[in-house]
Amino acid sequence: MTIETRMFRESDVRDVVPEQIDAAWARRFGEVLAKLAPSSAFGVGYDTRITSPELAEALRHGLSVGGAAVVDLGVCPTEIVAYAVATDRVSFGIMVTASHNPEPDNGFKLFPSKALALPLPALLATLKRKMSGAAKREGLRLPLPAAGVLNLIPEFVERVASLVELSPSEGIVALNGLNGTAALVAQPLAEHLDLSVRWCSSPEEGLPREGPDPMKPRLLEQMSSFTQEVGANLGVVWDGDCDRCVFFDESGRNIPSAYVMSMMTDYFLAGTQGQHIVHDSKLLLSIQRAISRHAASSSCVGTGSGNMRAAMQATQAIYGGESSAHHYFGKMHGFDSGMLSWLTMLDLLSRSGKSLKEVTAGYRSEVAVLPEVSVHVQSIERLILALEAYLSDQIIEIETQVGRAYHLAEGMRFSINPSTTEPVLRLNFESYGSPKQLVRQADDIVQRVWQHEKLSHAGPPTLKIA
Repeated sequence: MTIETRMFRESDVRDVVPEQIDAAWARRFGEVLAKLAPSSAFGVGYDTRITSPELAEALRHGLSVGGAAVVDLGVCPTEIVAYAVATDRVSFGIMVTASHNPEPDNGFKLFPSKALALPLPALLATLKRKMSGAAKREGLRLPLPAAGVLNLIPEFVERVASLVELSPSEGIVALNGLNGTAALVAQPLAEHLDLSVRWCSSPEEGLPREGPDPMKPRLLEQMSSFTQEVGANLGVVWDGDCDRCVFFDESGRNIPSAYVMSMMTDYFLAGTQGQHIVHDSKLLLSIQRAISRHAASSSCVGTGSGNMRAAMQATQAIYGGESSAHHYFGKMHGFDSGMLSWLTMLDLLSRSGKSLKEVTAGYRSEVAVLPEVSVHVQSIERLILALEAYLSDQIIEIETQVGRAYHLAEGMRFSINPSTTEPVLRLNFESYGSPKQLVRQADDIVQRVWQHEKLSHAGPPTLKIA
């Protein structure tokens, strides 16, 4: 097996198991990391993937060989690992997961404490260099030193429940963890708060074949139908490691993250002054309008959890929203939390006295958005040049500070961002103007992208207002 360097991403390591990442690689990774980031204790959690227990054990072994103390956090959502770091249970957290990627992918999300001298991007760059230059060492496997075991789930349930003031609800909430880690915390939370929930059970064993990604078409349809079948007031789906949270209204309609971000911004800023909001650059018209309603400041940062977490902590922001359905909370030390996301939505709806469909209608009337379009491209640079030439007489403004986005006539804005987790380009469209006009403008651009890339194997997607 050749050690690859393309697996190292913005804040994690992710690739195919066992072709690129296997137990021997994980042991070596742990040993190198322990020496690069001296720490009083590393905490290791893992998700429900078939390969996760073995990789977690190998990682703990490597950390121990590297001289670190190790705490086994067990199978848990990613936010438990972040919580362990934030509450000083460990100095460095590692979550064995590939998030929403399909199996056989797996990898490691890294959560260093603020005390780490080396910033996370620099640490990952050094790890990449040392791992790519090191020979794979099978070697003699020493006995694994006993790791301390720490189950933080009961404490975490108490902590999250204390952050909202929910009355027992008469309505039903439809839940779906896509056979990942969400149920480990969501079910105890529901029982603790006396919430009536119904779980969507999958006929599949293990994670969905397309990956535990709530935005995959088949999984969206599955949850939409289930929400309607059980008569739920709200539908909630998490990804495999539970840090993305997607919502459905009582009619089974998926609520775009752009609107959820704006709802939560209004929720957290209501009656406050001097607070700060962080958001990404993919879709920002709606959340910026929400911010303008309050005496608040904001930061726009690049996509990716590392960028968002750093900005949340640097600005002491009260809330951060990412278009990929990650929601970050000042109350949670700036980390994203799928658990606090759905409880916040429940509290938001309770305070509004309206249904989610009714609440969303107000945001839809302000800004129209389309579902994200993903496309494999040969060269991002060549595509950008081609699009700018094609749209030269329509472009009013080009944003280049964070990512790349274009403002066109009729209040339209579209952004172009390479994915931080997959080899694809993301296109996002939004507008202050007519939804029908947005569809026409976006369809023209998407058609042009397909023509430029000569994507004859499949036609461009049919665009509809989200």
